[in-house]
Amino acid sequence: MPTFRAETLEAFCADILTGAGMEPGDAAAVARHLIDAEMKGVVSHGINRVAYYLDLFATDQARPVGTITAARRSSTVVHIDGGRGLGIPAMERAVDELLEMGRDQAIVCAGITEVGHTGRMGAYSERLARAGKFAIGLGGGGAEQFPMVAAHGGRGGTMSTNPWALAMEAGEAGMVSADFATCVVANGKVRIRRRTEEPVPEGWLADRDGNPTTSIDAYDDGGAILPAGAYKGSGLATIAELVGKAMLGNAFEFNWLLIALDIDAFGFGADYADAAEREVARIRATPPAPGFDKVRVAGDPEAEKETLARTNGIVLHDGVWQGLCDAARQAGVAPPA
Repeated sequence: MPTFRAETLEAFCADILTGAGMEPGDAAAVARHLIDAEMKGVVSHGINRVAYYLDLFATDQARPVGTITAARRSSTVVHIDGGRGLGIPAMERAVDELLEMGRDQAIVCAGITEVGHTGRMGAYSERLARAGKFAIGLGGGGAEQFPMVAAHGGRGGTMSTNPWALAMEAGEAGMVSADFATCVVANGKVRIRRRTEEPVPEGWLADRDGNPTTSIDAYDDGGAILPAGAYKGSGLATIAELVGKAMLGNAFEFNWLLIALDIDAFGFGADYADAAEREVARIRATPPAPGFDKVRVAGDPEAEKETLARTNGIVLHDGVWQGLCDAARQAGVAPPA
């Protein structure tokens, strides 16, 4: 399995996306986003997505160039239209707008529509959190187009992955970031297993009759991913679907909501960093249960993996590297030496 420096892979991915028709600035932003996800161990939303994005362009499921517009509905609400391009540049524009609006308002929100795949949602909530916000993001509206998740108690795909992302910084303790699909596992992780031919763990999938399975073929033949936490994940998915479709209208892929609340909105912000740091330290100090080396808070595993990747380089599975090279040939780009 080949190993690369992050900078080398980022430049390669950006060149492929530019060769496929994206504007250089947007291609660089998307490549940076994918490399960040890869280093954090979120490989389902990492480098393997480059080939996927080229497939989206070829089938008109996303445009290489989407004209992004921002319409402020009030001093606290903005609507971002992504022009049916990839969602990553549109989501970054939404964060830009929220940070600007949030200078004068304690709470602001953005609705993002007409976008293709938006990448790792935690990237946007974390960026808001670094600016002193409690950030919430969620997306839905794709259940009819992407019915891949079983409703609790049901058989077959009824819901989509409908992810949520929440983030807050905790002083010197770092970022606390919960970013999760409302199903047991993101569909992108099933896609990775297809490419790498690794086995699927028990508890991820059900067949068309609602029986547990580890067969991707059974999943493809009318099966479904199971909801996370049974009725809990199904409930979160339903709320995301109401927001993403009933509230924000028909989705091109998914529609999204980002909310940013200032840490000092209630007048206690002066003590927040120290108090948050103590709370996270208390949780991390919990004695580990059998099978665990230590207790981690949400976001710790990703931070640890990123540190290792920056030190040792990014290791790509042979199947993922082959898919990236195939995408490069398609875009007329030579791979790095």
